[in-house]
Amino acid sequence: MALRYNAVEKMNPQTKAKKWYAQPNLSGKRTLKDLSRDISEVSSISAGDVQNEIVNLIDQLPKWLMEGDSVKLDGLGTFRLSFSSDGVASKDEVNANLIKDIYILFDADDSIKTRIQNTTVTAGY
Repeated sequence: MALRYNAVEKMNPQTKAKKWYAQPNLSGKRTLKDLSRDISEVSSISAGDVQNEIVNLIDQLPKWLMEGDSVKLDGLGTFRLSFSSDGVASKDEVNANLIKDIYILFDADDSIKTRIQNTTVTAGY
């Protein structure tokens, strides 16, 4: 299966010059129900059981991340928390009030990266 793309004209906000770029043609969205059904078709458990386990993972993931752990799902990748903060002149001035923009980082497993990098692309328009 090939990844489709569209040609999109965008303006550079700094130079105001317009250029054309390839952009992925994202055509849809998969829901938890879709994932559960598809996974159940290639496993020995029902879609309901798959969905229950995914919901449990989703429920526990933020807890593990907030405890300071990275979460490695073999074959999928690793989740971890990070944040940005304002800088100060000395170590003694560092405090929690400087922290802003907490976000989740995801690093895909090498096997997934390889599969994605080796995909073919085709025009989607």
